Amino acid sequence: MFRVVSFIAANSPEPFPSASGLDESKVTPGVGGAAAFTFLAVALVLLLISMNRRMKKVNFEETKED
Repeated sequence: MFRVVSFIAANSPEPFPSASGLDESKVTPGVGGAAAFTFLAVALVLLLISMNRRMKKVNFEETKED
């Protein structure tokens, strides 16, 4: 296994090849990233609302122990 990894590392032109012709300063998450972020934000708000409703239903009475 080590021989295979060393062979690949020795024949690789650079450690982390990058796509040619791609300006890294202009790469953005785009519509997919915005949609994923929006989905996660909405899911978080809905989970917080659900948790708040369930916490209001909890009836906690503390008992005194002597």
